[in-house]
Amino acid sequence: MKCDLEHAIDVAIYATLQARAEIERLILRYPEFRWSLEPLKLEGKQTRVIELMLNAGEVANVGPFAAVAGAISQVAAEAALAAGAKNVLVDNGGDIAIAGDQEFRVGVFAGSAEGSGKLGFLVKRDELPIGICTSSGTVGHSLSFGWADAAVAVADEAALADAAATSIGNAVGGDDIERSIWRGIERAKEIPKIRGCLVIRGKYFGMWGRLPELIRVKPEAREISATLEQYEDYGMKLMYVS
Repeated sequence: MKCDLEHAIDVAIYATLQARAEIERLILRYPEFRWSLEPLKLEGKQTRVIELMLNAGEVANVGPFAAVAGAISQVAAEAALAAGAKNVLVDNGGDIAIAGDQEFRVGVFAGSAEGSGKLGFLVKRDELPIGICTSSGTVGHSLSFGWADAAVAVADEAALADAAATSIGNAVGGDDIERSIWRGIERAKEIPKIRGCLVIRGKYFGMWGRLPELIRVKPEAREISATLEQYEDYGMKLMYVS
């Protein structure tokens, strides 16, 4: 977590622990909340983190737990802002919530894929608040039915971006890598309220929607223009969808 107010960090940590406890208590009552791969509806008023997860799962057509990391990032960021912070970034294992009035740089890690750790986003102040979340079928322990090295979704809320990234990543499958990326992008287009996506698999990547500006984060921290020649510096091939 990055924040411009020390006290707000403590508040965000407390909010994170509280959100986790609320999730664990709900699982004891409704085990399907943890294991469902489809959207769920629960009766009665829910806490903020549970509400975020349920709503995100419904919009992205996945189970609520697909949004757990992004939802926790979001409630932590919201708590920091409520405590007086002006600029905050919460990263929960690649699921990021950002709010503030300055620019932020966010790198994209895609395992052993070409360009992993070398590309990222320049998030400008007029794009905030924003959620940038990543799902992968080759990196980490999270459940994915696809083979994307990184399926990155961008939305106003981190909870929705997390659920959308899972849904997009699930669609990136099959031996034809280029076609699998197209499938992920087509799935992204079906998800309401997200801004766009970036899908990386092997030496290919595709983009769609209103994404923050793509930048080079390694070996030089400077912006790059969206030209195929420059992407090929990393051995990657671009597929862009308007």
